[in-house]
Amino acid sequence: MKESMTAIPRLDFHIHTKYLGCANETMEVPAIAQECERLGLEALGITDHVNSLDRLPLHLNIKRDLEVLETQIPVYFGVELNFTGLDEGFPFSAELKEEYGIQFAIGGIHNAYLESYDLETLLEIQHRHHLKTCRDPLVDVLVHPYWFWKGEFDSHNWPWFDSVAVVPESHVRELGQVARETGTAIEMNATASLAKEAFGEDYVKEYVEFLSIIAEEGASFSLGSDSHDIGSLREIRNAWQVAEQLNLTEDRIWRPQGAPFVGGEIGRETRQ
Repeated sequence: MKESMTAIPRLDFHIHTKYLGCANETMEVPAIAQECERLGLEALGITDHVNSLDRLPLHLNIKRDLEVLETQIPVYFGVELNFTGLDEGFPFSAELKEEYGIQFAIGGIHNAYLESYDLETLLEIQHRHHLKTCRDPLVDVLVHPYWFWKGEFDSHNWPWFDSVAVVPESHVRELGQVARETGTAIEMNATASLAKEAFGEDYVKEYVEFLSIIAEEGASFSLGSDSHDIGSLREIRNAWQVAEQLNLTEDRIWRPQGAPFVGGEIGRETRQ
């Protein structure tokens, strides 16, 4: 790995709140903004889950908090999408995006979708859904490729997925190519993929190599902490560090288009 020669923008576009039930009570919108200011972020995005349409109105709580938020940091209002089932779609549409004032969407596969454990089938399902995500015109960022919920594996007594090196290089390169062609950013997820404390140093080294192959194919990347606790926001530094290790130029680091929902000079002007 070459020594970094470029400064990476300090961004975090994957942050959860208390409102959808996956993050804890520390994840209040004002507290998130305050902690991000302390950490020196240049911009951030709130991206709570949309797993089903009946949960979408809960995002109005986030929107109300943002409307009264006082911050110097540009803050964007996004969502994280999950498939409704194997080979199904996301519970989202251009009409809902406009209705709720959502500025961007990140998304991807969050389940193994296996009836019985088979590694080859597992990898094929993941790859298929990664490509499907990249080809969805409403999705800006593919989240945490090859992340799995350990509870799902433990409940079935399946062997844990502890090596991303088992992913065929042909899959990795095709993902990078499709992401480049569609303009979809691949997420560098600081806690779901790059935390040495959770996954071990060897796994993280493998994951960085996985990301480096995608980078060779010309894809862009999004930086996200995937924070569910106020203390985990600082873990975004894992993603910043890897982006620096890969010597990515600023034009390869994804940002939402348009003015922020609030914060920054543009945000303050639009709110007045």
